[in-house]
Formats: sequence, structure tokens, C-alpha cells
Amino acid sequence: MNYLAHFHLAQQLASRCGLAERGAMQQGLLIGGLLGDFVKGPLRGNYPATWEVGIRLHRRIDALTDSHTLVSECLDKLPADYRRYGGIMLDVCFDHCLSLRWDQHHSTSLNSFTQGCYQQILPDKDHYPTAARRQISFLAEYDVLTKMADWDNIEAMLGRIAKRVPRENPLSYCGAELARLLPFIDQQFLALYPALQDQLFEEFNASLGLE
Repeated sequence: MNYLAHFHLAQQLASRCGLAERGAMQQGLLIGGLLGDFVKGPLRGNYPATWEVGIRLHRRIDALTDSHTLVSECLDKLPADYRRYGGIMLDVCFDHCLSLRWDQHHSTSLNSFTQGCYQQILPDKDHYPTAARRQISFLAEYDVLTKMADWDNIEAMLGRIAKRVPRENPLSYCGAELARLLPFIDQQFLALYPALQDQLFEEFNASLGLE
């Protein structure tokens, strides 16, 4: 899952666990949804406890997604020379699938949700790793997350990621093949996403009562 799904899953988990009114916890889960891509290694209390729960949530989302049979079936559909980067491709595609059916997953508009995420994550950006600070500033400035339903923006995002990868990769030109496979990817996403939410609730519900 990419940023939109990570933020949505964090918010949904907080709501489902009865923490929607506990702003600090929900904010921490959202911040962890960002930092999970940039904070590596053991968590030793270098960040607020709620942020570290959010980072653990991010890591668990990635682990559950990467190991899921439905995702493996998507990867098997990709050309062999794409599969090394298939996880990245699918993460971005899943954000697209979520955007296309946003009204089925959330009671507020996509724009309202993403603006709320930016407002909760941006104030603490000076305390994030430099790369994370740059990423959230970029996402907010160009309102990237609201535009994920537009396939041109999916290809543009993959192109930006391609430039950050230090070796030759297919991310900048895989858009046409992903578009061809999109009906199958979307079908897999529809089965994966609710199962993922249920699994996360089962695993994190008891541990989210921290003060």
C-alpha cells in the first residue's frame, strides 16, 4: 500500500478501535504512516510513543500485503523483468483502486480526508527525517493524494520513484502494462483490502490503549 492507503488504514483503525476522539493517537498513527518508509531498524523510543505505534502499523501493513496470496497472484501476472519492482508498482496501483471507490470506504470526500491528513502531519514535520519532511511537503503542496484516481498521476508518481532508485528499473515506463492488468489488480484489491482491515484490527486493538 502507498500513502493514501496507509493513511486511510491508520484512520480507520483508530476509528474502529474507538479512538477517533483521541486526536493524539490518530495523529500518531497517521504520522507513522508517513515515517514507516523512512525510519528503519528497531524502535527505541526516539519518537513519541504514538508515532512508533504508527510506524509499527505501517510495517505490519507492508508485511501483510507483501506476503498475501492475492498480491503474489498480481505479481505473477507481471512480465518477468518487472517483478523485482512489482511491489512498488502494486502499492501505487492499490492507491488508485482505493481512490476509484473512495465513497465505499469513507464517509467524507477524498479531498476532505487528504486535507485533514496534511493538517495533522505537517505541523511536526521539522521533527521528521529529512526525506520524510520533503515527501509530506511535496504531497501537500501538490495535493497528490487527492489526484490518485487519475491514471496520468499514477504514471507520474511511478516516474518520480524511478528517479530515486539507484539502478536501472522499469518504473518510468510500466504504466501501459499496469493499465492492461488493472482490472485484475482491482479485483484482487477488492478482496485484499477488507481482509487487511480485519487483520489489523485483530492485531492492534488491544495495544492501542496506550496513554
